[in-house]
Amino acid sequence: MKLLLITGILIFLSSCSKLILNQGMKNYHSEIEKTQYYKSANDYQKDLLFLNDLTENSFPKIESTFPGQERKQVVDSIYTLLSHPSVDDNRFNGYLRYYLSQYHNQHTRISGLVSENLFPYALYPYQGNWYLSNMGSTYDSTLIEKKVLYINEQAIENVEDNLFNYVFAENEITKRNSINELIRRPDILKQFGIIDQMDSIKLTLENDSSIWVKSVVSGENFNFHLENYEEHPVTKYSDKNYDMQFYPQEDFAYFQFNRCFDLIDARETMPVYLKPWVVPFAKMYLNRLVKKKKSPENAVGFKLDTDRPVFKDYLEQSFDSLNGLGLNHLIIDLRNNGGGSSLMCLQLLYHLTDREDLQDFAKSFYVSEVNKQLNPVEFENFVESYKLKYDKAPTFGKLYPNGLFNGDSLIFEEIENKKSPYYIPKDRTVFDGEIIVLANFRTGSAAALFTALLQDNNIARVVGTTVGNNPTGATTYQPFKLPESKLKGSVASGYVTRPQPSKGKILKPDYWIENSPSDHIKGRDRYFEKALELINQPE
Repeated sequence: MKLLLITGILIFLSSCSKLILNQGMKNYHSEIEKTQYYKSANDYQKDLLFLNDLTENSFPKIESTFPGQERKQVVDSIYTLLSHPSVDDNRFNGYLRYYLSQYHNQHTRISGLVSENLFPYALYPYQGNWYLSNMGSTYDSTLIEKKVLYINEQAIENVEDNLFNYVFAENEITKRNSINELIRRPDILKQFGIIDQMDSIKLTLENDSSIWVKSVVSGENFNFHLENYEEHPVTKYSDKNYDMQFYPQEDFAYFQFNRCFDLIDARETMPVYLKPWVVPFAKMYLNRLVKKKKSPENAVGFKLDTDRPVFKDYLEQSFDSLNGLGLNHLIIDLRNNGGGSSLMCLQLLYHLTDREDLQDFAKSFYVSEVNKQLNPVEFENFVESYKLKYDKAPTFGKLYPNGLFNGDSLIFEEIENKKSPYYIPKDRTVFDGEIIVLANFRTGSAAALFTALLQDNNIARVVGTTVGNNPTGATTYQPFKLPESKLKGSVASGYVTRPQPSKGKILKPDYWIENSPSDHIKGRDRYFEKALELINQPE
């Protein structure tokens, strides 16, 4: 019997990753599925109705972002379009993208859009304009770095405005960079009404130059003029989740923090996203992979670094070396960090300061059906706390100041709690030198909020652009799967306000810096150069 049980568990674990992705994730149960209106709809329409009900019961301050009347018009219009027999999976996905883009939110999104061909060029957005940054080798290389003015006689500004309706972004620069891949995909450009034909496209460039570019099948062997862009010797991308390098002669350390994800977070976040019965098996599966030095992924595809699996251990070693070398400057690069665990950001912050006057984000709790279903412990704790204080239950659909999680003195509560897996001893190594953060439109979610936390508390100066996740607004990653198409996505279910609200809802760096098309091609890093300039400024 024991052998049978062990064999069964091993078989289960061998397919655990697929099971977790397909069956193990928590999902919202919508009341709309019980209605006759839903039951009489086709599969595409059912998924639309489910998605709309999901967002209406999860997205905080929905009326100020995507008002009810406008939302109804969009849903009714798409519902009618989905009745047409010519609708296929990709067109359906495009309609859902249009709907979700109206929330202007990084965490409210869907995956699954497919493209089978492309135009062999690369465009690069810079200071509100678009430039040609690469071309297929059969085209004129002298056109590279020229400004693009028109696509098929349409002004590039009109093209990007159209494509903005199909991306999930919170401000203009992140929207512009989000459409960068769409803008060279013939089938998607046709579906979204930018072009009529897919075999070729006309690019009109500055100085009255133009070129017709023929489409190719994705994966087809063809060469670009620039097969590989040059990389900066210091800031070139590391495939590590976190990596600190030391430059004693120049008196600085460079810390590339690419993903807020480690072994502890992989274990601790399982109950947030997975059904309870799956969690024990998922932990066994995780331990098995780590033992074999294989890298599991979390819910959003972040991989674990099996060589340095625990972030807090790596931090203590790195900051001990940093202080041991007597370096006075630390450059933290968050430009490739799409987010992850906010607690890992607090672990890093704990090594950056010993101040006790830090101002935290004001965190609000949305009393919603989604939070009730998918975050039951947090929901019940909030409701009970509210009842004790006000002698009545909170109202559904209302956003409340979250007393359970607010309080500037509690910012390091999880980090200083000896029972917490994120615990770091109070005698940790603390860096007391100058800190400069490099951040841009790719800095998302927890990393984006971390950037604001550092800036608002005057711990670091920020060099770069606006970040992907605005520091005030709807946030948090709450995954879902549509019932019929099985498409996966996420919705924002929480809300935060930055420590210094007077600084605005959008983060403004202390020094706005972008790399030009030439910098991008030649590996010049103006962000890093600005950081060195600040380091070398006389006192």
